[in-house]
Amino acid sequence: MNDDDRKLIEQLAPADEELNTLVTAHRAFEDQLDEMKGRRYLSDAERLEMARIKKQKLRGKDRILRILADHRRANG
Repeated sequence: MNDDDRKLIEQLAPADEELNTLVTAHRAFEDQLDEMKGRRYLSDAERLEMARIKKQKLRGKDRILRILADHRRANG
């Protein structure tokens, strides 16, 4: 996401429950991934969990970007 996206998120998130939830989850996924990346070793189950988190994070980001695009289209 670029700076324009971040600014728009800051404006819209307080009034948009879905966007707020998605942004909060995205940040939590980032934190989880950062923590996992900091480990010396990951078990097979942890590697699978990491892949699952990455997929969820990407789906959330895609939805966030669609919400922002819809808002931009609706507001010129």
